[in-house]
Amino acid sequence: MKPRKLLRRVAAIVPAAGASRRFGANKLWRPVAGAPLLVHALRVLQQHPSIRWIILPTRATDRRRVEVMLKRHGITKTTLCVGGASRAESVAKAFAEIPAAADWVLVHDGARPCLSRAVLTRSLKAAARNGAVACGLPASLTVKSVDRRGRVEQTLDRNRLWFVQTPQIIRRDWFAKALAETNGTLARYPDDVSIVEAAGFPVRMILGDPLNIKVTTKEDMVLAEAILRRWSSNLRHRSRRSG
Repeated sequence: MKPRKLLRRVAAIVPAAGASRRFGANKLWRPVAGAPLLVHALRVLQQHPSIRWIILPTRATDRRRVEVMLKRHGITKTTLCVGGASRAESVAKAFAEIPAAADWVLVHDGARPCLSRAVLTRSLKAAARNGAVACGLPASLTVKSVDRRGRVEQTLDRNRLWFVQTPQIIRRDWFAKALAETNGTLARYPDDVSIVEAAGFPVRMILGDPLNIKVTTKEDMVLAEAILRRWSSNLRHRSRRSG
């Protein structure tokens, strides 16, 4: 598979079928920096020429709300499908909807609104070279393994540990084979590249972005608002200068 094809045949999956239990309400519809949380990542994917399709697994009860949202914000590359009981199941259902012409699958959390075009492009280029990649950050804190009583079992070597983010990008044929080998155990996989790891395919970690946060709590929403408004302000400033 020639790396050049990567830039023309990528299908993005954005899981959006969760219940946001830790947040207390469905955070994806909450307004942040002038648009629903989910819209921000979709805009970046929509505007990138490498992304030809966006598959959005949602809850059946949210379908009409999502259709209205996509139309209002000009997200035209998207196909909707009903998600599953877990994130991995939602990704598998979305994968089944990917057009046959797609060679690559990109998965990005809908709750990560601060996806930059630079991180997206860097991830796509790395996938072309490696076949499967996940972006993330090297561990900056000491990490300990503990038992159920909170007793330390082991202090892990943080020099070999990464905090994993999305996007994660995988060759379509690798992902198809890996999904076929899960044998109904999708719920046990914490992220998408772990599915292909289990099938024996190599995965490369690449540097992500500290600002590419996942919104889990209301405090995260405040931080996302600040990041997105700062980006918007910088963009307007550059536009005025170039004009």
